[in-house]
Amino acid sequence: MSLPHRALAWIAALAVLLGVFTLYLQPVFLFTLAQQVWSCF
Repeated sequence: MSLPHRALAWIAALAVLLGVFTLYLQPVFLFTLAQQVWSCF
């Protein structure tokens, strides 16, 4: 894997992690996610 591809992979991974982190800061999202997980049981 060349350096530009590796850098692009790191940037993409960090963007995904940042997106997930911002979702977890929203209480409504957490409540909806908990409801969906709980409805599986």
